[in-house]
This record gives sequence, structure tokens and C-alpha cells, in this order.
Amino acid sequence: MKQIIIITGHNNFASGILSSLTMIAGAKDNVFAVDFLSDDNDESLEGKFNKIISDNKDSEILFVCDLMGGTPFKVTSKLAFTNNNYEVVTGINLGGLIDTSMKLDKMSIGELKTSCKDASIKSVIPLEKVITKEESSSKGI
Repeated sequence: MKQIIIITGHNNFASGILSSLTMIAGAKDNVFAVDFLSDDNDESLEGKFNKIISDNKDSEILFVCDLMGGTPFKVTSKLAFTNNNYEVVTGINLGGLIDTSMKLDKMSIGELKTSCKDASIKSVIPLEKVITKEESSSKGI
């Protein structure tokens, strides 16, 4: 079964992160962006998703959302409860999205969901500033 990713989030989050994904990893015909704009509501957002869903009948879908608790998360969660072939991950970042887009159709939709979460977590790395002994002694300490 074909797998697709639908990215969603507030304002232009989805189209923006898809633009970055395309710049880095190339265009993907199985990754879609759905922006939740200020004039949207639950119903209009669901309508945008349903258009992509109807154009990709019989596909497994991984919805990736910007943050938990917002309307995009709420609407995708509602859809996921209606179909066992739909999964949701929230808190996506570019590193996680790149990794996940490369794994489409290579594992089950449940495994893809877990892989997406893991890749997003692993891509958050704080910079550790380390002063070497040589640097500190050159300052006379």
C-alpha cells in the first residue's frame, strides 16, 4: 500500500517546512503540505485533508503536525481514529521530516510513526561549548 505524508501546522508552517525539505532532499510527490490559516476553522481544515485523501485513495497516511493540542493536531487525530491506516506525529522538525520522507514505503505505517518521532528527537542537539585546557591556560588561568 502506498504511503503519504501530510504536513500540517499553523499559518505557513507546513508549506514552509515542505519548501525546506524540497530544497534539501528534492521534490517528493508523496508529501503534501496543508496550512491552517487565520481564516480556516476545523471544518475547512478537514476539507483540505479530505481533498488529499480522496486523491490518494487506499494510501496509508502519516500526518505530521507542528504542535500538540492545536487545531491541526485535533483534526488529524480525529481522522486517525476513523482509519487504522492513518497515524499522527506532533512536534515535527526538519531533521525528522527529512529522515521520515526517505523511509516512505519501507516499513509499516506504525513503524514509520515511531521512526518519525525518534528521528525528530535525535535531531534536537544542543551545542556544547567546551574550553580546552590549552585555551584556558593561554588566558593566564
